[in-house]
Amino acid sequence: EVRRGPWTLEEDNLLIQHIGFHGEGRWNSLAKSAGLKRTGKSCRLRWLNYLKPDIKRGNLSPQEQILILELQSKWGNRWSKIAQNLPGRTDNEIKNYWRTRVQKQARRLQADSNSGEFLEAIRRLQWMPGLVEKMNQQQS
Repeated sequence: EVRRGPWTLEEDNLLIQHIGFHGEGRWNSLAKSAGLKRTGKSCRLRWLNYLKPDIKRGNLSPQEQILILELQSKWGNRWSKIAQNLPGRTDNEIKNYWRTRVQKQARRLQADSNSGEFLEAIRRLQWMPGLVEKMNQQQS
């Protein structure tokens, strides 16, 4: 029987230990051989979004937020492609940031976050990363 709902600490430890010995991939067989009553997809998502050691924790930095705005205006909602440019951040985290923060602001402005006008306004902000970098250099 497949277990659903929140993961337990014991399940997390089993998954971490198994991946430590055998590596990532082959998620369906991994779930069975690790002794987890979870689907392969559930194991993959748990590892990639929560347990993988190189995942960054905490809020996105201003530089990361600006980069997300830039890349979303360039590539649209291709979260995996955007995540490749933000080491340690997951595609899921970036998608959630966009949906909760950016779309919320767009609604407040009564704009469609996928409209040409909104995306053009975002494109005009592309000078900001250089400005942020200069501000950081001045603070150092």
